[in-house]
Amino acid sequence: MNGKKASRYGNAAKKEGRDGKEDVVKGISSLFGKISGKEQLELEIDRLNSRIVELEIDIKTAQIQLEKREKLARDAVADKQEAESRLNQELVRMQTLTHELESLRVEASEKFEFRGFETLSLAAMRTYLFKIASFRGGGPPSSSAEELLTVYLPPASRLSDVLPERLLDKLSENTCVLLEKLDSETGLILFHDIHRMISEAIVPPLPINGGAWYLKDSFETSGLEKGLDADYRMLVLLLHAGESFVGFAPDHHSFENEELVRSSVKEKHTKGGFSQRRFERLREEDIAHHLEKVMEAVNRILEAREDIDCVIMSGDLQLMREVEKRLPFDLDIIEKSMDLKMEKLSGEEVLRAVLSCRRYLL
Repeated sequence: MNGKKASRYGNAAKKEGRDGKEDVVKGISSLFGKISGKEQLELEIDRLNSRIVELEIDIKTAQIQLEKREKLARDAVADKQEAESRLNQELVRMQTLTHELESLRVEASEKFEFRGFETLSLAAMRTYLFKIASFRGGGPPSSSAEELLTVYLPPASRLSDVLPERLLDKLSENTCVLLEKLDSETGLILFHDIHRMISEAIVPPLPINGGAWYLKDSFETSGLEKGLDADYRMLVLLLHAGESFVGFAPDHHSFENEELVRSSVKEKHTKGGFSQRRFERLREEDIAHHLEKVMEAVNRILEAREDIDCVIMSGDLQLMREVEKRLPFDLDIIEKSMDLKMEKLSGEEVLRAVLSCRRYLL
């Protein structure tokens, strides 16, 4: 009994010893577990603090970039304002210089005058071309024969549009100013000897199609000769209040249709007051009636022919503008100054005036 009891007590003591040892191990493990969780928390805090620092650096960098961009934007606005200010100053300067240039051109046009001018009929023009084509350049064997300059200048063109600068320098200021003064609706042809033995311009009856220049030992007249020989289908209108000419010429020989349109138009009133105003109103009504009769004649020609090359007009400016409004838009209109007596007008005389050239001595 006693042995068994002692054995039980021994076993119990051993058990208690083992249980105590396990409790100590569990306590130590619990303590180490607590210490390990704190370290993890501290590591997480350190990581978050590092992230905050990184974000603060990013924010600071972004602020610096933003400030730079704002400065660039302010500088760009300032530069734009300065550029606009300079542009406005240059525009004002350009306008001033343009005005001064136009003033100088007016002064120059008044200062320089043509040495002479004349109107040449088609027959007289052919004789002129024969003579000027026979002129030859050249001199001693050592000199260049290429000294005769011919320039074909289309309407609304300037010499600088056709001639190279090296040839422009061979023309005097006087020549250039006078050519600009012509302002021909059909263009012009310049015949110019660089030694100025010959310097003159021809205004042709019909427009020059393209610009060209020639520098050789003779003047280039073939282009003008072909233009004079070409047949143009022309509608010719000489417009005057009360008396106008309407004609169609299929070539440069004669009119196929011609009509002298007459109507009663009161003479201009010289007195003032209500009487003058009433008279002028009646005169305008007469002119409007005359214009209707002219357009009836014009429309008869247009209805019969669709292949008209050009319309040549001369006369009263107001009537010309009114007729232009009523003509088809695809017709080429040429305005010419022709001093003809309407009361003794013939188709032959009109055609001779239409096809005549003007010669200007420069």
